[in-house]
Amino acid sequence: MNILEQNKEKINGILETFDRMIINGYILQLCNYRQFLYYLIQNNIKLKDFDKFALSQTESLCNHIDNYIKENNCETIYLNSGKIDKSEIVETELNKNPNKKGLITALSTVEICNTITVKSNHETKLLEVTYKPTKCKHYYFYYNDSEFGLMYLKIQTWFPYNVQIYINGREYLSKLLDKNNIKYEMYNNSFSYIEDFDKAQELANNILNQKISNSFDGLVSKINNLLPNMLCIRYEVME
Repeated sequence: MNILEQNKEKINGILETFDRMIINGYILQLCNYRQFLYYLIQNNIKLKDFDKFALSQTESLCNHIDNYIKENNCETIYLNSGKIDKSEIVETELNKNPNKKGLITALSTVEICNTITVKSNHETKLLEVTYKPTKCKHYYFYYNDSEFGLMYLKIQTWFPYNVQIYINGREYLSKLLDKNNIKYEMYNNSFSYIEDFDKAQELANNILNQKISNSFDGLVSKINNLLPNMLCIRYEVME
């Protein structure tokens, strides 16, 4: 028997929305070999000097991020194992100050990622640009955001500085209910009561039609201080 039909006397409404949304962000100027080479040329970086340059860029990014975290009255918590439950740490930090908005906590850890780099080709005996999997330091930023609720942004600290943004569907919808003065109650990560299911469903249906890239672009620009130089790459057409 259908579970909804079986429990219809206990159900006061049905709501459909997305459970979670994961957005992967890339710097287009670093997404292929040719564009990456243009970037190095415009910064007067020779291929043989790439490792030194990349290390300095990563150091600059990490220093900027550490200052950003301090400016938001948070401390970085380092995780020495991938088995540590990040959600428990975030919940603990949020419980310390449940009314805090913005950055709640920041975590750092070493994870596997795909990077763009320079290495020697043993056949041609020349240096070349290539992608390869490796490990590097990542930061996780957990926010109690006024628009999206509890969410996180992750950034890798080595070229090409990819980011990942995670949004919880019910957290996002709860903020929309607040803005539309619709009363509701939540238990853990679920709605236990919604005053107007029809209006709530209408808001949920429109979530994926919202243009949210501007919000995330602004957030990433605060974290990645290297972006301005990367986004101003100029391309010249040779006759």
